[in-house]
Amino acid sequence: MNDASNRMSLAKLFAHIALLAVVILWVVPFIGLLTTSIRPQKDANETGFWRAFTPMERGHAVRTQGGPDGGSLLIEGNIFDDMAVAQQTRFERANERSANAFIPKEMEIVGDVTGILSIQRFPDPNDATKTIRQTVIQEPGEAFSVGKGEFTYQRDGRYTWRFDEPYSGKGKKLSVFIDQQPKFGWNSYVQVLTNVQVPNALISSFVVTIPATLIPIMIAAFAAYAFAWMRFPGRDLIFVVVVALLVVPLQLAFLPLLTSFTQAANWGTSLNEWLTDCEASNSCKVSSANFATLWIAHTAFGLPLAIYLLRNYVGNLPKEILESARMDGASHLQTFMKIIVPLSVPALASFGIFQFLWVWNDLLVALYLGPDGETSRVLPRIIQSQLGTYKSQLHLLNASAVISMIVPLIVFLSLQRYFVRGLLAGSVKGG
Repeated sequence: MNDASNRMSLAKLFAHIALLAVVILWVVPFIGLLTTSIRPQKDANETGFWRAFTPMERGHAVRTQGGPDGGSLLIEGNIFDDMAVAQQTRFERANERSANAFIPKEMEIVGDVTGILSIQRFPDPNDATKTIRQTVIQEPGEAFSVGKGEFTYQRDGRYTWRFDEPYSGKGKKLSVFIDQQPKFGWNSYVQVLTNVQVPNALISSFVVTIPATLIPIMIAAFAAYAFAWMRFPGRDLIFVVVVALLVVPLQLAFLPLLTSFTQAANWGTSLNEWLTDCEASNSCKVSSANFATLWIAHTAFGLPLAIYLLRNYVGNLPKEILESARMDGASHLQTFMKIIVPLSVPALASFGIFQFLWVWNDLLVALYLGPDGETSRVLPRIIQSQLGTYKSQLHLLNASAVISMIVPLIVFLSLQRYFVRGLLAGSVKGG
């Protein structure tokens, strides 16, 4: 008894470890994507997301305030205020050049000034009559020469610039090191969503994914009932062929599929024109061209797995219930609609999750068979195009990735109660 209990405890421990490993493998990348998407561009490009929550020393170029007309013996200011003024000036000039330009304001810099780089003259150790220039880092509170005055700063950014004679020149450019506190914001999401391609791509993805999920479920449910409870010639052979299609790689079937759809695209477009009257007048806000082709392709690729899973589930439903329905005079259609479908919700939901995720995240099929218009491309194609446009802007790429993950995440969480039941369906006889 103790040995059996120990084995059960050990098995439970390994199960928990495996579950923890799976959670880490899925959650950590998502945290990385989300964290990177809300960081400033420079931080995201230079450091990994694991450094996002710790202060980081970073160098900045700052121009101080200049002396007023008539001169001044003392100029007081704040390094952070000078940086904000310069930043605002740059954005105003950029918007003046292009009225439609969207340039997100960089996030406010918060932290402590830890050093300022300056060039000072020191006696030449080899020749007492000469001096040499050396670059040194001035610490907070130290007075050092800047231009014609003496410069002193504090860790909070406040500085004083003193002169022996009134100074009315321009400010000086300084290289400042700031122990920068982590900063987060939603500018990347604003920039991505204000790009008209992304909202249109979201609509196109829904137009493709929803029918491409529902159509194979409906066909597979009918087929599963037929394979499980109806007797007809060649039933077993046909089911073997269906199962055999599961092992055919998508890449292997893709070339003949492309050849076939060269002709299918023509009637696919006609089908779209019949489905949407706006196609004829070119009044569609989002063109549906070639959407029907994608529906057919995803249905063809999803049907073998759907039929296999649903047949196993439907075949293990209590036989007595179906026999009672037949004795009461129910037809196959009535039995299917009133008994099979309600009892098969867990299996239908489980496959629905798989199919939705596959179609929503698909790039290969959409790349070659899907619409190519600026307003009709699905979201994976938009993200793929952003790899070239935003290759140096990881925060924008990650924001797009997070947006694409939100919808399937909602679908999974809403159907998760059926997921485990559906996966285990058919594994035990007499269930």
